[in-house]
Amino acid sequence: MKVNTDTLMYRKQMIEMANEAKKQLVIPASIILNESNDMELGKIIRGIYNQRCKDADVHIEYIKSLEN
Repeated sequence: MKVNTDTLMYRKQMIEMANEAKKQLVIPASIILNESNDMELGKIIRGIYNQRCKDADVHIEYIKSLEN
């Protein structure tokens, strides 16, 4: 079955949005305020960022698999 151009456009936009999501990270103030050790805070933030990137990559692979 042929996929219409609107569907392909939406899929492309979803992939672009997932890639854009990997460029920014919003950290809740409560995380920053509850951690007094800057090294630990950095580890927490890096963990949140790494998880976001993994989630975005999984989403991108899922969207790409729909094209087949």
